[in-house]
Amino acid sequence: MLKQVLLVAAFSVWVMNFPGIASAQETEDASETSQVLEGNQGGEQEKSDAEVEDLYDKFDATETAKREQVKKGRDKSREEPKKDISTLSELSTLAPFSDIAVIERRFLPKTKRWEFSGSLLGTINNPFFTNMGAGLRGGYYFQEKFGVEAMYFFVSSNERSVTDNLRTKRNVKTESLVTPKGYFGADFKWTPMYGKMTFMNKRIVPFDFYFSAGVGMTNTDQGNSEPTLHLATGQAFALSKKMAVRWDLSWNLYQAKTTVVKSGASRETTANQDDLYLSLGVSFFFPEATYR
Repeated sequence: MLKQVLLVAAFSVWVMNFPGIASAQETEDASETSQVLEGNQGGEQEKSDAEVEDLYDKFDATETAKREQVKKGRDKSREEPKKDISTLSELSTLAPFSDIAVIERRFLPKTKRWEFSGSLLGTINNPFFTNMGAGLRGGYYFQEKFGVEAMYFFVSSNERSVTDNLRTKRNVKTESLVTPKGYFGADFKWTPMYGKMTFMNKRIVPFDFYFSAGVGMTNTDQGNSEPTLHLATGQAFALSKKMAVRWDLSWNLYQAKTTVVKSGASRETTANQDDLYLSLGVSFFFPEATYR
C-alpha cells in the first residue's frame, strides 16, 4: 500500500515538471489572454468608428440646413423686389421694425397763430441812392402752410458819390430820379418747405422757407403814392416755439410819376421802377403753442 502511494506521488511530480505539457498549458493561457485583448480592442475600435460617423452625419445635416436657408433667401429676394425708400410713395410699404423712416412735424408750429416781426432793411439795386430803413410786419396763419401778412416799410435816402458828381460837376439834374420813402401793403403767404441745419456744428436750427405775393402802395420822394406789386421770399430760423430770426428779400414793382425839367420847361413823365429790399429781423409768435 505504501509502495503504491509513493508511485502516484512520483508520477505527479514528473507530470508537473514535464516541459512539453507546461509549454502547452502556457500557450493555451496566452491564447486565451490574446483573444480577450483582441476582443476589447475590437470593441473600442467599433465605438470610435461610430462616433466619427455621428460627427460626419451632424456636419452633413448642418451644411444641408445652411444650403436650404440660402436657397430660401434667394427665392425670397427674387419674389420680393427691393424697396426704394427714396420716394414718399414707398413709405407705406415699409415693414415695421425693419425699415424705419421718420418725418417729424415742424418744430415751430404756426396754425392759428399770430406773427409780429421787426427788421432793418435797405435797397440793394439803386445805383444812385443809399436807401436804409426799418420794417414792421404782422401776420396770421390759417394753416402751417398758408397765411396772410401786412407790412409797412419806412425808408430814408442818401445820395451816393456818383449822384453828387453828376449834379455838381456835370450839371446833370438828379431831381427826376425816383427814390422810395415808404411802402405799406398786404401779402398772401405760402410756406411749402421746412427743414433743419447745423450752426457751427454745435446746434441744430429748424427753419421754414416761404414765398409771398401781394399789393400795396409806395410813397416816393416825388410826393406821389404809386400802386405796387409786391413779391417776396425768405426764411425763419426757429430759436424756440415762439421766437425766430428772419430774413426777407422783397421786390416792389410800380410805375412812378416824376417831373423832368428841360430847357426851362417842366413836364411830367412816368417810368417803370423796381425796388429790391433785403431785411433782417426777429419774429415773435402768439399765442403759446399747446399742440406740440
